[in-house]
Amino acid sequence: MRDLVLAHVPRDRRISVLDVGCGTGSLLLRLADALPAAALTGVDVSPANVRAARAQQAAHPAAARLEFETADYFAYAVAAAPFDAIVTDGVLHLIPGDTTILLRKLAGDMAPGGVLVCSLPYDCAYNRAFAALRRGLRVVRAPWLDEIIVRVGRLLHGRQMTDAGLRERIPYMYMPPERMMNRTFAAAASSAGLAIVGQYPMKSTSLSQLKHCAMVFTRTTTEAT
Repeated sequence: MRDLVLAHVPRDRRISVLDVGCGTGSLLLRLADALPAAALTGVDVSPANVRAARAQQAAHPAAARLEFETADYFAYAVAAAPFDAIVTDGVLHLIPGDTTILLRKLAGDMAPGGVLVCSLPYDCAYNRAFAALRRGLRVVRAPWLDEIIVRVGRLLHGRQMTDAGLRERIPYMYMPPERMMNRTFAAAASSAGLAIVGQYPMKSTSLSQLKHCAMVFTRTTTEAT
């Protein structure tokens, strides 16, 4: 994601970047290293994530150019000028609400000519089956099922993740995607004034994750009618 962003934003002038669903700030910290003139803001619904991001910010050379806030993106109000770039990695499909309204907010938070770089699941048989599984798991959720999910997670990710990290991700197994990249999503983006300028495959890192692609949009001057 860092490399995709760097391929689509200017590096020779000051720009502003927003990360929607920034997590613990890893993407913004990498972008801060590569974009020495950028002002970077991250928002996330998880106070724990934002606390972890701020802890890393404090020790980062670009701390003065970084800002992290706890916020539901739909309720987040841009305080200054619109952003030159918005990035969001594996988050848009988890934000509840109307897709068209979400995309219009993203477009409205961007300056004309700005770019949106996002990764989200795409419509395919694997993702449709996995979404159905998650809906079924949500119906029967119980502590014993949480433990089964953790045990499966240990088999798949035991060398990369701690038990605490696995347990933190349990809720995602009960969250089917609100939206996927498909014709409906592309049409909603177009109606919001977002034009597709690139689509990129993303390597799947786990059988427990939905398959993603990365999309790059640019904001046109007006919404489509």
